[in-house]
Amino acid sequence: MKLISEIKKKGHRVTKSRELICKILESSGHVHFTVDELYKKVTKKSKEVDLATVYRTLELLGEIGLIAHLHQAHGSGIYFLRNEENTMHLICMKCEKIIDISFKTFNKINNLLINETNFKNINNNFIYSGICENCK
Repeated sequence: MKLISEIKKKGHRVTKSRELICKILESSGHVHFTVDELYKKVTKKSKEVDLATVYRTLELLGEIGLIAHLHQAHGSGIYFLRNEENTMHLICMKCEKIIDISFKTFNKINNLLINETNFKNINNNFIYSGICENCK
């Protein structure tokens, strides 16, 4: 399990609860989820894991760079496993479908911001929102 090995490599404790949470995250692939959605999946497997443990595990995984957390207007935070190609997202305000914005588009937007502001190494932790083609 990559998440567990990374937690160990960084010198953090690995509990049965953390193992379960990481296993669910890894088996889900590139899914976007809220804390409540993850908690529901976890409690189907074990009633011993509480919500605080889910939050603490996600916080740890975020600190060591394995997951990302994005903010959406008037909604719960969205979490997902981090990789090089999924740094920006678009969410439908009606059906809540989430799509990844391509790395090429991300770079275009970042380059526009860099050229306009002279900032370097621009990152974000928010979600663009709109109405998807199915909900028009």
